[in-house]
Amino acid sequence: MSETAIPPSTETAATAVAMRAVARVSAMPHHAFDDSTFAHMLRVEPAALIDPFLGIDAFNMPQSYFLPHPHGGMSAITLLFDDSPGGVRNRDSQGDDSNIRPGDLHWTQAGKGIIHEETPAEPGQAAVGLQIFVNMAAQHKYVDAAVFKVARAAMPTGRVDDATVVAVAGALPGTEQYSPIDSDPRWATHVGILDVRVDANGSVRLPVPPDHNVFFIWHAGDLVLGGEVHSTPVSVLWQGGNATNAPTIALQAGAKGLRGVVFHGKPIGEPVFPHGPFTGNSKQDILNYMQAYHDGEMGVLEASFSR
Repeated sequence: MSETAIPPSTETAATAVAMRAVARVSAMPHHAFDDSTFAHMLRVEPAALIDPFLGIDAFNMPQSYFLPHPHGGMSAITLLFDDSPGGVRNRDSQGDDSNIRPGDLHWTQAGKGIIHEETPAEPGQAAVGLQIFVNMAAQHKYVDAAVFKVARAAMPTGRVDDATVVAVAGALPGTEQYSPIDSDPRWATHVGILDVRVDANGSVRLPVPPDHNVFFIWHAGDLVLGGEVHSTPVSVLWQGGNATNAPTIALQAGAKGLRGVVFHGKPIGEPVFPHGPFTGNSKQDILNYMQAYHDGEMGVLEASFSR
């Protein structure tokens, strides 16, 4: 999709939109799965601060690691960075066998249950991206599983201030252009995911709904906040969403520019009962998913590798 030129802001000092205050800047701890496969993980307490998101893993996967495993009551999403050396092969118990290419989005909406396996498309060629976990409301936790795929070329792209912004999910800021995933009526948890590249020493202001939670995951470059430069994996959380919150966030890049992803979504506001790959509203939901998995109701998927 071609890049959209978004008109620059014409705000004056008297009409300037208020900026939402940063609530927290946190390092993302390193977790090693093996000698070469690792992730920098975002887990937030209290979890309500990032609702409807459950967590993010910024991963580097050069070899097969994730054998077939189930999910229920939530979505497991792979977003590969477009500078990832390699892709990801994703197989699932519904018969899908996809090659997720650099820059692409692959959204596995588990609902009442699905099994999938994730491996590098070419073993030895590292897949680098984000594994994103998103909750589902109670009314959607037992719908049929569904998979949504969006190629990078189909995502709306535009210039906002000093940044190039890609609408991975949701709308491209300042336009009526939406990611293709938004048009699928099966998509249960509507969120915004924006891939943002800020020019060296540049800045960008991005509109977000006041009642949405919003946070940013660093990928590369220099993030400048309060005069401090961050050049390692960090997350930035802005003040929690409410109806009267400021509708704009700001990102400032240092001399190396800045690359990362902005996430925003309206909180579901329901009890969250997580257990391994399942997320329910109660212990009974977890027992239901475990029973369905045991009984084969989530389908069957044979492993494509062993370890």
